[in-house]
Amino acid sequence: MRKDELDKLLRKYTISEINHKKNIKTDYSHMPFMYDQHQNKIYNFQFSHLLSNQTIAILRNERFADVPTHVHDFIEMNYMYSGQCVQIINGKKSLLKKGQMTLIDTKTPHSLGYTDENDIMINMIIGKEYLNHQIFSKLSHQNLMTSFFINAFNDQSQFNYMIFNTENNERLQTFIIELLLEYYQPTIHSYEMLNSLFVLIILEMMNNLDTSINYESVSESNSIIFAALEYMEHHYLTCTLESTAKHVNVNASYLTTLLKKYFQKSYKELIIQLKMDYACSLLLNTNETIDAIARQCNYQNLSFFYKKFRAIYHCSPKEYRNKHKF
Repeated sequence: MRKDELDKLLRKYTISEINHKKNIKTDYSHMPFMYDQHQNKIYNFQFSHLLSNQTIAILRNERFADVPTHVHDFIEMNYMYSGQCVQIINGKKSLLKKGQMTLIDTKTPHSLGYTDENDIMINMIIGKEYLNHQIFSKLSHQNLMTSFFINAFNDQSQFNYMIFNTENNERLQTFIIELLLEYYQPTIHSYEMLNSLFVLIILEMMNNLDTSINYESVSESNSIIFAALEYMEHHYLTCTLESTAKHVNVNASYLTTLLKKYFQKSYKELIIQLKMDYACSLLLNTNETIDAIARQCNYQNLSFFYKKFRAIYHCSPKEYRNKHKF
């Protein structure tokens, strides 16, 4: 299948869309529902059965109608293939534009506004267990930003949904289009292809968390954490607790509390981890002496550097280089 054929397929009217254009709306009366604290009806969409023996399932949002407030038993990743769509997630209204994405957790109420001819949204249905155990747990390296994202994802009190401003990420767009091509015209190794492409999509999203997350879509405390981690990961050789707190407009004590809550580590411990990650990169990608690397990481006390390195990696810098360098 070519890209132009995929585009034609995605724009083809379904029976439901033909009915919508005739003002025959989808009947949700058979769907189970509940009421929220304000007595608003919330439907319960049960589509996880589509995931049997599959990595993910892909649906295209039906156009020419809105979708009422609902929750579901799966993780939903929405990708705006073309046009735009109004969403209300957890009571907050946003406009999803072409190339942008949302990641919505289970049991998070959300609705979609009316979509017209060119407003094509792709819904990717993902099992939470698959995303957590088959992808997150296998990441070989997690920086502070991705570690926080994963921890938040696994804590219902922290994660409900996130919006990603990915419209300018050409590589991510390529991965998604390849995923759709494989899904709608499977090859002989389709399962492996879909799995690999979806992993690439998640990894690319995580690689660009610091620039792609729409901060209005996360809670105030999470927004502070993301902003602080972004600053720390770019300035760990020179920043201090005070300069970081000033950058995110909170006092140092409050920032310390947030970091301790989400990472079970102090600010100082997190900075040490960043410096040691940098040291590992230098060990593997340069021929500099270990003492020179320690000084590049702003450690003048070499014995302290060796002690901290061993505490984290359970070996000396020399042993680490010999073991991991090709």
